[in-house]
Amino acid sequence: MDASPLARFLRRRLDRSGPYGLGLTLAFGLVAATVWGFVQVLDAVMDREGLARWDAVAHGMLYDAFGQDTGLGLAVTWFGNNWTIITLVVLVAAGLVLARRYWAAFRVVFASGVGGLVITGLKLIFARDRPLDTVIPAEGYSFPSGHAFASTVFYGMMLVLVWRLTENRIARAVAAVVFPLAFVAVGLSRVYLNVHYLTDVVAGWLAGLAWLATSLVLVHVVETRTRSRAEAREERTRPDDAAP
Repeated sequence: MDASPLARFLRRRLDRSGPYGLGLTLAFGLVAATVWGFVQVLDAVMDREGLARWDAVAHGMLYDAFGQDTGLGLAVTWFGNNWTIITLVVLVAAGLVLARRYWAAFRVVFASGVGGLVITGLKLIFARDRPLDTVIPAEGYSFPSGHAFASTVFYGMMLVLVWRLTENRIARAVAAVVFPLAFVAVGLSRVYLNVHYLTDVVAGWLAGLAWLATSLVLVHVVETRTRSRAEAREERTRPDDAAP
């Protein structure tokens, strides 16, 4: 007895080996969850309830915990600066191109490059002013945090690439700790320096994860279709007596 259309659909979505299988399903789930979380944070900011109540005290708590020497905060926040991320993207993409990992290089450039437009648009839409008495000079709008967004996209992509390009368990374990810690630390450094509210940073993390998953889906679809067309052209041009 043939399976129902719904059963076949679900089986394809959970297939580990299929081009539009489990990986794509998990990515869509991550997008849905992070967008929902972003909306919840935005709602808290608008109503000044829930997580937004921590905005007034988060900077002071971090400042008391790590002291008034801003050297550590500046060092950590450097890993999320625009020019730092741009330089790292160029270096990583160049290395991947030299290794002939062209689609991997495209993923890095596309996610961070277009992501810059995404975060700029979000800031212009919400136009939230920065906190008063910032520890360091800062320009532009506050919500969501650009540093939290950009570092989440880039270091998150690095984690994805390590898991895709190597099966070394030690490398995967180190990446699973180091890269999430990097974007979490960058986000918290922005609160420590009082250039962002806590809700700005949480929204930046969530928006960054949402865009990272979205960019992976988009590039995956384009790559799959491109490979399919290339294989179809090769099949059409292959001589009839050629070995398959």
